[in-house]
Amino acid sequence: MAKIVCVGLACLDYLFQVAELPKGGGKYFAQNFAAAAGGPAAVASLAVAALGHEARFFGRLGDDAVGRDILRHLTVRGVDAAGVRLIPGQTSQVSAVMVDPAGERQIVNYSSAQLDPDPAWLPAAVIAEADFVLTDVRWPEGAAAALQLARRHGVPSLIDADIAPVDTGDLVQLATYAVYSERGLAQVSGVRDLEKGLRRVTRQGTRFAAVTAGERGTYWLSDGQLRHCPAVQIAAVDTCGAGDVFHGAFAVAMVEQMEMADAMRFAAATAALKCQSFGGSAGVPNRSAVNRHLSAAGR
Repeated sequence: MAKIVCVGLACLDYLFQVAELPKGGGKYFAQNFAAAAGGPAAVASLAVAALGHEARFFGRLGDDAVGRDILRHLTVRGVDAAGVRLIPGQTSQVSAVMVDPAGERQIVNYSSAQLDPDPAWLPAAVIAEADFVLTDVRWPEGAAAALQLARRHGVPSLIDADIAPVDTGDLVQLATYAVYSERGLAQVSGVRDLEKGLRRVTRQGTRFAAVTAGERGTYWLSDGQLRHCPAVQIAAVDTCGAGDVFHGAFAVAMVEQMEMADAMRFAAATAALKCQSFGGSAGVPNRSAVNRHLSAAGR
């Protein structure tokens, strides 16, 4: 069992299953409701734990009822969240997530600007002794500190390079692996074409660059060549958190020393299985479910 440290955002997702995504003002009625832990690094840690490895999550929350509920969601599903910093007098992050019948989601997130961004409290010894470090861009100060520590101690690392309210161009270069969302890649590279974007960020200093592109699958560069892993064809029920699960599964694949093509298939399968049930991160599959899927697919 490997020790994977995840550093970044945790929030509480309030998910509403609706007939169609809201397009304006008015009152809408949900067909289903669920609450689950959200946030890129937090959901990735849930995937790590579900796939059979030791997951430790470090992030900032308000010292409030929502923050304690987030910790409960993480802890009961096997994530060590004892190192989360609770900040008195502050509000924890929350999201309202609308999910339509095709699984597409609309997210409104609130993250307090008052949460202390200083990462000095992050446990250097724990990060130095990890087998792998995963970060997101929603707490850039924490990501930079964790990635610098990982690099200093020879620990491989991954950044979930999604869109961010700050320039993350320098940040992604600290990681061993950068797996972008489409919008995240466009933000950093300045171009919308996926291959051009991957090549540009590689020239800028990203050591390994990949991009997840939804139904089109995942693309990455290997020895200067564009590689592709098709998406798993499913009837999606809820795509909320799928990218975060992909990143957690990718981290697992790296510590298990899978070949890159196999790692992409493994991560894609884990993310796809998550999408087959409503409830955000509550749908993260366990290792047995992923193995059964890959076996049935002949992988």
